[in-house]
Amino acid sequence: MVWARTKLLIWDYIFEPVKDLRIDIMGKTPEKFYPKINEQVRSIFNIPDAYVQEKKYKWEKGKDMESFEVEWEVTKVFDIFSYITVVIELKGFTINGEGKATIRLKPRLITEYPQDTIWQQNILYEMLRRFWHEAFYQKKRMEYLNTGKELLVSFEQSLKKYGQELNKG
Repeated sequence: MVWARTKLLIWDYIFEPVKDLRIDIMGKTPEKFYPKINEQVRSIFNIPDAYVQEKKYKWEKGKDMESFEVEWEVTKVFDIFSYITVVIELKGFTINGEGKATIRLKPRLITEYPQDTIWQQNILYEMLRRFWHEAFYQKKRMEYLNTGKELLVSFEQSLKKYGQELNKG
């Protein structure tokens, strides 16, 4: 990630034109997805804890009812210019052990180019950067996009499999 005040940002949705993925699960103890998502994010994306931020946490418990709403932001850095950010939302409820959970995944590939210095704001620099981007870096970005797709499909499949295991047992 580039640390600059002014940046040129290029955003790509991982699954074009779909902007997010949604998994709906009905069955026993959907609140168990909270620790499972925490575990799977770190193992599948292979990132340290510092790159996973819990942005929202709301958990309400009643006598026979539980409702929850949690949101994470996950960042997988590829190089100095490109990274994937995934917003993961978990919402659901249980009544007497049965309930429903919805998991939404919002993945994006982001490329940042700094534009702080006079040289970086120069038209010659911009022409050279654009040539370098189109001739060399675009291929690398497409590799990152494919890697992101593979990671997200693997993450999605592991959550679906876990949902099936919860309903069996």
